Amino acid sequence: MAPTDKDFIVAIELGSSKISGIAGKKKDGTMQILAYAEEKTTACVKRGIVYNIEKTTQCVNNIIERLENDLKTKITRAYIGIGGQSVRSYKCVVKRNLLTQSYITNEVIDSIHDESYEIPYADCEVLENYPQEYVVDQNVITDPVGVMGTNIEGEYLNVISRTKLRNNIRTCFANTNVSIADDFMLSPCLLANNVLTDAEKRSGCVLVDLGAGTTTVVVYKNNIIRHLATIPLGSNNITQDLATLQLDEAEAEEVKLKYGAAYIEEDDINEELETRVYATSDGRSIEISKIQLIVEARINEIIANVRKQIVNSNYGDKLLAGIILTGGGSNMRNIDKAFLSDIKVDKVRIAKTVNQPILKVPSLANHKFDTGMNNTLISLLLSGEVSCGGDAVDDVVKPAEPDEDRREQIRKEQEETARREAETAQKFDGIKALIRTNINKVQNAEKELEEKGKDKKTRTQVDELINMALDVLGSEYEECVTALNGKDKYKQSLKEAAELAEILKQHVDELAEKLAKVKKDNSLWGRFTRVMGDLVNEQ
Repeated sequence: MAPTDKDFIVAIELGSSKISGIAGKKKDGTMQILAYAEEKTTACVKRGIVYNIEKTTQCVNNIIERLENDLKTKITRAYIGIGGQSVRSYKCVVKRNLLTQSYITNEVIDSIHDESYEIPYADCEVLENYPQEYVVDQNVITDPVGVMGTNIEGEYLNVISRTKLRNNIRTCFANTNVSIADDFMLSPCLLANNVLTDAEKRSGCVLVDLGAGTTTVVVYKNNIIRHLATIPLGSNNITQDLATLQLDEAEAEEVKLKYGAAYIEEDDINEELETRVYATSDGRSIEISKIQLIVEARINEIIANVRKQIVNSNYGDKLLAGIILTGGGSNMRNIDKAFLSDIKVDKVRIAKTVNQPILKVPSLANHKFDTGMNNTLISLLLSGEVSCGGDAVDDVVKPAEPDEDRREQIRKEQEETARREAETAQKFDGIKALIRTNINKVQNAEKELEEKGKDKKTRTQVDELINMALDVLGSEYEECVTALNGKDKYKQSLKEAAELAEILKQHVDELAEKLAKVKKDNSLWGRFTRVMGDLVNEQ
């Protein structure tokens, strides 16, 4: 069948800095981009998570309308990617005892796989499940079907996210006239498939997507995803850091793009650089060296977190293809040198484009798709198989308002969202109370250590307190911060919690230092030294 005006694919990415939409048509092994639109998302999407459903819906509607105007055709569905801060992977192992030596069948493998997929996670759901290896009677096997054995273990990688993440996106699109095609696509994995080569995935590599609000890490080995994690830090954090120089956000972003460098080379550290200054819009002067130090400090923090995830994957010494960088943050000057210097890998490649050829219609000639910023969006587009076009724009009758049942459903969803938000705020207040309690406990322990430091039982109790005092700042604390972040009425509560957390950390560090000194003083060598000192003083 010859292509028609309806035979195009539409993809939409809900990013931390912008929501972007794209339409394209596959032809002869290439993707021709027909239309593109974007909307800033500073007030509705943070770290890949939809916080303000109403504003997000409006942004999506604006993008759909602009794409339809360019295409002269209505859009009925779109491919939507899912990513963001809560997306991460967990390894799980499922065991089977076959009772007697027998051939392992597809039915046995399917049963193990289904069980691994159904493992429950609190407030989260499994997005994807990737088989790793199987162990048959202590022998590691990639494909165990047809192998004789009595015991089999299947290791799987479950990629999960908070249930709320998908529900919020569904609610946004339920308020539009565009349906979600093929449910949801897992954005980091689609991106990996389209920017990594087969050789890199086989040899072992790390894909690092440096986004605006998050940094996503995907580890590959032997063509299998081995680890996936989302770090809640991105290039927006650099902009916020520069804003502490009394710059507004727009000017801080401009300064970052103009002067920012991920790695300061020795040749740049000279008197000329130190004396160069940036003249702000309000007439002040800021040394360029100060700007670069701020940028480098935040980049080093992001890289340290990437390094930690590589270690967590247990494949750090098996990644022969090194690190592949992509995303908007990969455009920062010397970003490859920063990773080479810190993580000590042999190779760092920057992926500015996807592997498949991309063509543009003349109207998009000035738009750049080779900066790495749209690689996730284009990967979503390339994954599409079903046509997303509808009737011609001129032939479409204006849709009726949502019926009463739909309005009631939206109202109930909003009420449920408000109820969960109130529960989270109440839970957060409880956590803050626990932080205050732990601060008091640590302060009392400091006094007790000074008075009874020679008592071994006292030292043991203080040691236990140090080990558990910071547990209150664990996953529940982080989940509450993520859920309440960006909401004006909780700004003061979040600020108060952050200040309490810093006070607790400081007191715990001080208590740990005092305990170490007391332990040393009361050790066998410490007591011996003290006795000898007393004898010398007596002499």
